[in-house]
Amino acid sequence: MPAPLNNKTDDPLHDAFDSKIAVHAMPRGESIRPDELPALWAGVTAAEDGLPIRTIYVHIPFCENHCVFCGFYRNAYRSDLAKQYVAALIQEMELTARAPFMSAHPFHAVYFGGGTPTALPAESLTGLVSTVKTLFPLSNDCEITLEGRIYNLTKKKIEGALSAGINRFSLGVQTFDTRIRKRLGRRDPREKVIETLTYLRDLGKAAVIIDLIYGLPGQSLEIWEDDIKAFLSLELDGCDLYQLNVFRGGPLEKSVAKGSLPRPATLKEQADYYVRGVERMEAAHYRRLSLAHWARISRERSLYNLFSRGRSDCVPLGSGAGGWLKNYFFFVEGDLKEYLRAIKAGKKPLSFGMRRAQRDFLFRDISYQMELGYCDLEALSKRHDLDLLTILRPIISQWEKVRLIKRTDGCLYLTRPGEFWSVNLAQMLIDRLQEG
Repeated sequence: MPAPLNNKTDDPLHDAFDSKIAVHAMPRGESIRPDELPALWAGVTAAEDGLPIRTIYVHIPFCENHCVFCGFYRNAYRSDLAKQYVAALIQEMELTARAPFMSAHPFHAVYFGGGTPTALPAESLTGLVSTVKTLFPLSNDCEITLEGRIYNLTKKKIEGALSAGINRFSLGVQTFDTRIRKRLGRRDPREKVIETLTYLRDLGKAAVIIDLIYGLPGQSLEIWEDDIKAFLSLELDGCDLYQLNVFRGGPLEKSVAKGSLPRPATLKEQADYYVRGVERMEAAHYRRLSLAHWARISRERSLYNLFSRGRSDCVPLGSGAGGWLKNYFFFVEGDLKEYLRAIKAGKKPLSFGMRRAQRDFLFRDISYQMELGYCDLEALSKRHDLDLLTILRPIISQWEKVRLIKRTDGCLYLTRPGEFWSVNLAQMLIDRLQEG
């Protein structure tokens, strides 16, 4: 639950909450026993129905090294293991694609994430993308994203990915500052990062998006501004400006505790970084697709990210992948040995599942809208047959007093401080509604 709101604060940007309470706002759901998952998956995918908007998420659970800020590292890259995994993943795709559900509607976005998908060799990337295109019906304007990093992103890999059908690259730059990059485990210096991004941009064959993180150890506000300036100078298609998350017990927390890394920015300092980033992107006339994501031109659509937050189905493929189908969340086995064993036995390797919470679509509507900077409670009340303005009035009144929101009729609009605390606000609304 969120920390109590300090109604007396005159500085909501820095003092509205003591902490960020979640990375993503979400309701509490009901777990499904592992032994029930195979029959449930079979039942869900046996019918030609589902939501009209649908995506595919393909997970590549390998990294060539563990960057200290990352909480998603699973397996060290080994060429022999990666080759075995790719073959198994293609088998899983073939097994999954046979179900009637998969051919009911076209898929609008495919996302190859990780891990580090670009750690794979060119022929593996080509094979995986081609297999998805062959087995699953894709919409004519399907966005096919390859996530990765600059290190070892060779021209051969780029050309292989493009020839197979990748039309969007999402690359984790995090910072252009060479000194900070090396401290964090990013191997390539600023010059190499710029060289690779320039090459991709000049090819003109796919949208090129990067991630930048604010609040990194050793990163000053001036360095953060320089990172944004470097991005703007490259005229890429889009950029995510993400807040640093320090994962409890992770390598970053341990490194800071040992003194081998300087402390990251405090939450109050991160608020200033956030505001500075928004101001710089607005001044450059970039279009805001969500609170964290910016596009230079309409070539960047960020479809997978937008759809996955809203009303859509997502088919999970690969060890560590997760996705919602109809009323259920399915997670594919994250242990690589167990995953390979299940595939060898001809089974979809599911290890975890969850039923949607009651009124889950309402919660998804709230989370989705808040990520866009507003929440139209009047419209949502009609859509879900609830008097949300009355139920949520005490919370909304608090937020108005401390200038986290502005209300126009039945719609809440986040102020700049409200944007920074948007996940807390969305989670508070969801928690209040789940309490009944």
